Amino acid sequence: MTIYAHKLKTIDISTLPVYVNPPRKVNSVTLEDPAISVMTDLMHVRAITVDSDQTITFAFDLMKHVGVRMLVVIDRGGLLGGLVTARDILGEKPINIMNSERISRDEIKVQQIMTSVSKLNPFNFADVEHATVKDVIIKLRDAGRQHAIVIESQDEADGYSLRGIFSITQIGRQLGMNISGDGHMQSFAEFEQLLA
Repeated sequence: MTIYAHKLKTIDISTLPVYVNPPRKVNSVTLEDPAISVMTDLMHVRAITVDSDQTITFAFDLMKHVGVRMLVVIDRGGLLGGLVTARDILGEKPINIMNSERISRDEIKVQQIMTSVSKLNPFNFADVEHATVKDVIIKLRDAGRQHAIVIESQDEADGYSLRGIFSITQIGRQLGMNISGDGHMQSFAEFEQLLA
């Protein structure tokens, strides 16, 4: 049995600033580094979720509050329902719904504009463990996506768990590139020079 004998000490912070949200350290990567080095691993970080029946106004406010551009959508049973991005909320989808259903923007639900789970085309964690950063960029580029999810098979159950998330903006940041988070394909233009 281990006995811990270290004494805890307090620190006088009366004359020093204490930052509530310190800047995040970005781990630099190269194209040949393991893909897992640019994946947000949900074994270590909690996914930011939104219920599918919440309004898009609520979802966008949540994105701004936590500083993300994508939320994991959960259904009434607490299972993965899809993804919703800032691009979905700020793009044409809400306008089309407002016109076709004659409702206000504040009445539009996340489920009406999200990318449903059936259209996500996730990566398998077992494959991600053997892929490179370059592999992920190429797959995202070819799919025209800013984000991708990674799922992992459950050992004793029929199903999968959400294991990770890839974000092209985060990958760019780790590569030392300022990639636009606006969701447009121009975000890949700088990557094309690296991939060539």
